[in-house]
Amino acid sequence: MTDLQPTFSGPIVKLMVYPPPPAKGGITVTNEDLHCLNDGEFLNDVIIDFYLKYLVLEKLKKEDAQRIHVFSSFFYKRLNQRERRNAPDTTNLPIQKRKHNRVKTWTRHVDLFQKDFIFVPINESAHWYLAVICFPGLDRPVLEQNPLYHSLFPATLTAESEENIPDHCRPLSPDRDGLDRKMDDDPYTFSDDQSSCQVCLHLSIIEVICLECIKCFNVEATRTCSVGFVASDCVCVCFRYLEVEWEVRKGTQRSFGKDVMKGSSPRVPQQDNFSDCGVYILQYVESFFENPIPSFHLPMNLLEWFPQQRMKTKREEIKELIRKIQAQQELDKKESDQVEAPPGSPEEPEIEETSGLNGRLPNIPIRP
Repeated sequence: MTDLQPTFSGPIVKLMVYPPPPAKGGITVTNEDLHCLNDGEFLNDVIIDFYLKYLVLEKLKKEDAQRIHVFSSFFYKRLNQRERRNAPDTTNLPIQKRKHNRVKTWTRHVDLFQKDFIFVPINESAHWYLAVICFPGLDRPVLEQNPLYHSLFPATLTAESEENIPDHCRPLSPDRDGLDRKMDDDPYTFSDDQSSCQVCLHLSIIEVICLECIKCFNVEATRTCSVGFVASDCVCVCFRYLEVEWEVRKGTQRSFGKDVMKGSSPRVPQQDNFSDCGVYILQYVESFFENPIPSFHLPMNLLEWFPQQRMKTKREEIKELIRKIQAQQELDKKESDQVEAPPGSPEEPEIEETSGLNGRLPNIPIRP
């Protein structure tokens, strides 16, 4: 469980497992988890992990699902957990490698550097936010034809160099990047119309999708956390993790510092209360799948990614989805039980013994 504990009381009842057996990695959802979807409640890790898995399995084509990787909500917490102050270090490894060792088995069946997008749901200080690592395998910007570009004449790409990027598609220099600027600055003076770009920029970046300013509850007091602080810490942790993961998997060293991989916090629709951060990150991922970002020039303006009205029904939408899956699994189980235990075949009638024969066969006439 995460730090976001729902105010639930009563016996815990398992509702369903998704995906159901024989699929591996099924997530068990209970009535306690369903309670998290009531208005004013904080979403817990089970609901986050369930819905993200549902989006990947049900909303993406198979070829698109193979291009992404979604980590469990426990991944970042395990990676970045604090070490005990007095715990002896028997490995003599640097801190980034000790951190990587905690989660090294999480990617034993997946090569992150073959993926286009890696999604990392994060819960810190009673607040959910999302990191999206884009094109981690790229070592330079790549230009492709923009499918949204409208022109009377077909455009032709003649080179794959950063010099060919239109000015309003060009990434900002590191010192003006969205994570290095002050929160009060407003560098969003570029064209947000992505269809006006003839080419798409695919760039190795980390997008930290979070609220720009939100009051978060912790155990002792209420404080205000700025996305600049949270995002820069998260990006640094991801940089170090990717460096060790590359070394372990590729056998060579590669830097993932900000000169190679940009960090940014895009403008996104914002929650207007204290409890919907988890609901919003689920919608961020769903919108990422439904309305793919055609060009990754920085900074990004995604304020029109989805209508705010959609968020008013999101909790109920997920609750209904869980109930629907529960009902279907109960029906499948009932049908399966009937197949495994078919009605017994009619019993053979008992042959009654004829009275007065004392066990002897009756006298049957013999044909001549």
